[in-house]
Formats: sequence, structure tokens, C-alpha cells
Amino acid sequence: MTNTITKANRYELVKSLLYLSAISSVMIILLFSNNDIEVRNTENIVNYLSEITLIPNTVTSVILGTRLFDTIGEVTVFTIAGLGVKILLAHEKSEKSLTAIKDPTLISLLDFAALLSSFLCFELAIRGHLSPGGGFASGVAGATSITLLMITGRLKRLERIYSNYQVISLEKIAVIAFILLSIISFASYSPLLSFISLPQNLIIPILNIICAFKVTVGTWSIIRLFIIKRGIL
Repeated sequence: MTNTITKANRYELVKSLLYLSAISSVMIILLFSNNDIEVRNTENIVNYLSEITLIPNTVTSVILGTRLFDTIGEVTVFTIAGLGVKILLAHEKSEKSLTAIKDPTLISLLDFAALLSSFLCFELAIRGHLSPGGGFASGVAGATSITLLMITGRLKRLERIYSNYQVISLEKIAVIAFILLSIISFASYSPLLSFISLPQNLIIPILNIICAFKVTVGTWSIIRLFIIKRGIL
């Protein structure tokens, strides 16, 4: 049993190191690549974004048309952080007993805060592209709600959900879907690939929702690992 666990930990460590090496290589190449930027006609770009998003408000159309780049960067940074946590805690032993918050008044207050965070999560995921927020902020709100439930004694119940519904697999599916939709979104800027394009005012909200799910589940995975390895209190 010990040998099996050790092999699994080594496999995860090697896989994480490979991911980090690949991402680092790309970042280093971009850092030292030529940065010859051509002069762009900003007015034409703004007008073009207004046309493809079908939104007369140019500020909103610019946000809709360019926010994808920001979201991709956020997801990349978050993924690297998750890999770092897995590497950091890979060889630590799990806590034998976990002590959660037991004060009834405090639990009620945290439950109320968790409910508000969950509402905020759905609001930012669905309407985040129209206001400050978006998929990443929505995922943080969703993870906050789950964390509050974990520290108030629901860890075992959430662990059953985590295992029964294969949350890790769902997170990977969300990442794949996010990448595919991003490619389709980028392709919409190319006349040669217009046949696979989708309206920006449809694809951006979908990307926000997928990103929100990925960040929620990914943060859940990171925090539960901290709790299992180092305890709640």
C-alpha cells in the first residue's frame, strides 16, 4: 500500500514538474522574443469590435471583444498556483483528526455568508461580462462559499460529493471546453475560419461560466488539500 501511494505521489510530482517546465519555457520564449509592434489604428479596432459584438456601446464591446485574453492569463496563473500547492504538499502526511468550528452562532453567520457568496458566484458568472467581475471573480466567490462550509464541519459531506461526482474530471473537462471555445473565439477574427465562428455576445458569457466553474472547483481542490494535510484550525 505504501509503495502504491509513493508511486502515485511520484507520478503526480513528475507530471506537475513537466507542466511547470512547459509553461516556464513558453513564458521565457515570449520574454526574449522580438517585440516589434506595428502602429495600430485604434479607432478602426473599436469600430470593428462594435460591429462583431452588435453592441452600440463601444466600451462594452471592447470589454466583450478583448476580455478573453485577460481570462486566459488568469486561468494560466491559477493553474500554475494549483500545481505549486500539489508539489508543496505532496509528501506531507494527512491529519488524523480535523477540528471544525463548533460555535452555533458563528456557524449560522458563516452559513449566511456562504449563501451570499453562492448568489454572488451565479451573478458574476452570468452577468459578469456586463460589469466588473467575470468568470474568475465568480469562481473565487463560489470557492469562498464551499470553504466556509468546509470549516464549519461539512468536510466529510463535501468529500463524498467530491468523490462521487468526479469533480477533478469535471474540472479537466471544463478546461478542455474553455480552450476549444477560446480557439473558436479567436477563429472568429479570421475570414478563412468564419464557418466555425460564434457571436461574441454569446461566446463570452459561456466562457465566463466555464471559467467560473473551473476556478471554483480548482480552488476547492487546493483548499481541501490544505485542510486535509494541515487541518482546519
